[in-house]
Amino acid sequence: MNILKIISKLEDIFPDELTNDFINSMPRKKLTAEQKARPYSKYYYKDMAKIPQADLDIINAGPISSKKALSIYEAKEILKDGYLEAETGYCVMPNRTGFAATKVFMPNVTPKMINWWFNWHPLEGLRYMIWCPVGHTDISAKEPNKHLDNTYVPLKIRNIGTTHYPEEGFNVEGSTNIEIKFRSPQILGITPDMVKNSSMKAFQIATCSNKIPPIPINIFFHAVRLVNGGVEFRSHYWLNYTIKNNKISVSKIPLPIQVVSALAKNNCIHSLIEYNNLASILPQLYKEQAGQIN
Repeated sequence: MNILKIISKLEDIFPDELTNDFINSMPRKKLTAEQKARPYSKYYYKDMAKIPQADLDIINAGPISSKKALSIYEAKEILKDGYLEAETGYCVMPNRTGFAATKVFMPNVTPKMINWWFNWHPLEGLRYMIWCPVGHTDISAKEPNKHLDNTYVPLKIRNIGTTHYPEEGFNVEGSTNIEIKFRSPQILGITPDMVKNSSMKAFQIATCSNKIPPIPINIFFHAVRLVNGGVEFRSHYWLNYTIKNNKISVSKIPLPIQVVSALAKNNCIHSLIEYNNLASILPQLYKEQAGQIN
């Protein structure tokens, strides 16, 4: 579907009072016979994992103050111990860009599982679909062989430099094709020493854009740290940003404030839906796949 048509419907996708029952009731794409035969298709049919009520309350309260949002130019603050002023929420920034953040506790998940997931899932559409059955419809990788175990590239850095092509869309007539380019933390001014000396044990940093036409969507930073009983998956999204000449740049495509706000809200909701659901399936899925990527 044309991204401009999807943007025009953003405010109609989710109700003013978001609930777990509504999320679970959203339509899902029908699987093919071949997909149904996959052993992990069972995860596609399970109920969506519930978002904690405290996070739903934040979403339903509306935008947070932009003063609480983390600037993309201060991304290194995520590496510090403790918590930022806004770990979950969304808003429009003074420069008319958008901001969204989420923090999801993932019980019994390890950083290695996260690194495995980001290399395993882009190799097949169903793998992406089980992550978020009510929003994900397909995926491919630009160079799938780079993700395989026979590359002998350490799992924790194997995804850097790769490109994924997801297809996704919530409650709209069709989906849009996205291009996600994964990058080194240095693109956000984060050096190897900063990473080494931080509590961050896994990360994913990327630029996300609509594929055709090429419209920047966001730059995101997923930072994973160990906590008692699992990991915290902390995500930050800076909307209407891109990378140009290896530098952070605001997109030159102007978007109305109302659209930016709707994009930021949807980004925040999408993140809460997909990462809570991933948390509910990842430990068992990883065990069943024996931590292998093929």
